[in-house]
Amino acid sequence: MAKREDLITSLTKLRQGLVLPMVFVLPFLFGLIAKLGHAKPWFGDYQAVSCAGLKAQAHQPFYDLYLACPGMHASVFVYIPVVAKVTAWLEGLMSEPGLLVAYAALFALSVAALVIVPLRWAPGAWREKLPFAVFVGSAAVTWGNIAVLLHGAILGAALLLETAPWLFVGVVAIAAAVKPIFLTYLAVIVLARMSWARRITLAATGVVAGLAPTAVFILTDPATAYQWAHLLSHFVYDVTPGSGFYGWLGFLGIRANGPVAQVAYLIYAGALMLSALAAVDRLKLDNRERLWLGLAVACLLIPRIMSQDVFLLAPGLVVVAQRSAALAIAEPLTGYGKVRRFLLRNGPHIVFSLCGLALIFSVVEHSHYSNPLALLGLSLYLIGLGAALVIEEPATAGAKDDKALGWPAWRALPDRTVNSETQA
Repeated sequence: MAKREDLITSLTKLRQGLVLPMVFVLPFLFGLIAKLGHAKPWFGDYQAVSCAGLKAQAHQPFYDLYLACPGMHASVFVYIPVVAKVTAWLEGLMSEPGLLVAYAALFALSVAALVIVPLRWAPGAWREKLPFAVFVGSAAVTWGNIAVLLHGAILGAALLLETAPWLFVGVVAIAAAVKPIFLTYLAVIVLARMSWARRITLAATGVVAGLAPTAVFILTDPATAYQWAHLLSHFVYDVTPGSGFYGWLGFLGIRANGPVAQVAYLIYAGALMLSALAAVDRLKLDNRERLWLGLAVACLLIPRIMSQDVFLLAPGLVVVAQRSAALAIAEPLTGYGKVRRFLLRNGPHIVFSLCGLALIFSVVEHSHYSNPLALLGLSLYLIGLGAALVIEEPATAGAKDDKALGWPAWRALPDRTVNSETQA
């Protein structure tokens, strides 16, 4: 027992030191240096959008596996036509070089916000959150993916959630018109402190508004929609399934667009959301902590997690890990099983170790497995923690008080919530 406590103490000192957290930034820096050294084309996703806009101006097709425009190294355009049409309008307004300058400025601003706000202004010490940088690959910057702008816009709207929840829903709906997977950010609404009637109204409105442009496109132009769906499914399911749910299925040899995968995802998403709801209730998270947990859950719910989708992951997981550890200190948990005690007491060590696992795998040239396995571990941790907080132990023989009766330990945790009616 003493040796285990000594090991935990040593791990805590390392985790909270100045040197070790910095190590987790090295994969990103090395990847960035490598790309600079090889002079590979940057902003491939932006160039795909820009090229599609030029094609739209010329009334030419832009759903092409070999999309090409003079002077560009474009990737494939996989968004709905309204994105190309808006881009075409902007290019006509400010020219293509002018749009590139504006896009680069907004992109840099978004990256800065997605790095600084979670590290400095979100709950938790920056040392506890910095290890999550291991999930951010250099491609998050060099590829210039439009998702970075969307994540940044959603973060800005999320910070105003208490005073302007409809603004948040509107921004999520616009982002979902570009990438429907951004509807996962409605998890923030589900976890917010407001009446269930309002949560359902806001979330349902976001879903309808977010999917409406895609639905209109499919219904009004089915031939083009078929081309779009073919290209999109090729990249999502075959080329880059990502580090999230689709990537996990890939390890099992299960194609992500089949009915089994779809049912499995619904079960996974339901378990994750129920666990998050249990966490905000049992750990008595305040409005700010609920917001960041919602953003973290939204990231984990993205079925195809890419490098640019994990900027907002750290604070919410750090919050629940630290709050559950505080719960364990406040309550002996004598009536709880070993697994439940371990999950409640060692949350900070678990999330740190999973980040360390991703770092080790990336160093030993198994980066294909590093992020998917670690993100799977974080998802399972959150699901397991939710179960540990909800399930009560059976009464023990001869019990004389609440602790012996196996009442949930969370009841000993003080309620720190404030302004409970601000979002009602």
